[in-house]
Amino acid sequence: MQLFFTDSQFIWHGLPRPSVPFLCDEEMELVSAPNSYLRFIAAVNGRTRSVRTWHTYANHIYEFFSFLEANAIDWQLVTHPQVAAWRDGMIDRGCSRSTVNQRLNCVNGFYGWAVRSNLTQQTPFRTEEIRIAKNRGVLAHIDVSGHRFAANSLTMQSYRPVPQFLHLPKAISFLEAITPHGLKLMGYLALLTGMRREEIIGLNLNVLPNPCGHDPSRQMPMILQSSITPTKGMKTRTVMLPYDLAVALWNFLCSVWPKRNAEHMRRHGRESSRVFLSEYGEEFSIRYMNNAFAKVSKKIQIECHPHMLRHTYGTYELLRMAEKVGQTKALLWVRDRMGHSSITTTEIYIHAADLLQNTEVDDYQIEVLRELRNEN
Repeated sequence: MQLFFTDSQFIWHGLPRPSVPFLCDEEMELVSAPNSYLRFIAAVNGRTRSVRTWHTYANHIYEFFSFLEANAIDWQLVTHPQVAAWRDGMIDRGCSRSTVNQRLNCVNGFYGWAVRSNLTQQTPFRTEEIRIAKNRGVLAHIDVSGHRFAANSLTMQSYRPVPQFLHLPKAISFLEAITPHGLKLMGYLALLTGMRREEIIGLNLNVLPNPCGHDPSRQMPMILQSSITPTKGMKTRTVMLPYDLAVALWNFLCSVWPKRNAEHMRRHGRESSRVFLSEYGEEFSIRYMNNAFAKVSKKIQIECHPHMLRHTYGTYELLRMAEKVGQTKALLWVRDRMGHSSITTTEIYIHAADLLQNTEVDDYQIEVLRELRNEN
């Protein structure tokens, strides 16, 4: 079993559909049912508009159909115990329970779609009712489910780990060690706004606010438009940009970007709309950002990846806002700033914040911005 992705020459219902995943078996024949499902995920389903989401679904489906192929099992005849064996095999290979559960739920979704599409009459999955002893969510008081939920019987109990974050002195030391300056600004964006890697890499110069005439004591809203910024779920959202960071980005845009854009124009025959380009005029990738952070981590012995700085923002920002407006409003604030679809996701930072002393939170942004001003 092999996984491939279409290019811009693939036309479906009259439109080019690049990056749509599809599977081929060991004979390099297209595998009809999963490929139809993956096209549904990529081109029809309104809740899966991100290319990264398509690839996540594709990898989960690929894992399952590779298991079926290796064991000569027909996907329409696979049994409940055989899927359980696939699950146990993933655990034996060292996959985390959360990863295994994600794959099981994805494949369960495939079978539900296949039943609705009349491709099969049966599914190897079963559901069972489970009871949650206590809902600790911030909106628990409006829950009318009785704490009873229908759950996939093959999934395993798992615990969401505390998000990895850095204490502020280490985060600042890490940023100080980053070169070149453009990459350093990417780090500051993650730490001071909670932006995701893909949002930083793909940051469009047209959404960057001009700090001229703005109050230096107030943050500036920066709207990440889904039409030009690769936001998760293609949802337009707003991040708050500290004034000093806006100044640093604007200075970078005025002094460094024109030369790099000219190089991009020479190489590709068009201008780039991205804020961050390499000295050779190339647009960066998430892999570049990950690898660059890994090199700095190895050099200064402070383990950090881009998402860790996002978690650091979420942890410190939750505590900072909780001191001002209380925890419930702080959770809603951080949820919106980080682009979470559910406040339950934001609640993971409550446990991370418990590991900090309140004295560490006082004016954390001021301390980070002081270092940024020194850089400039």
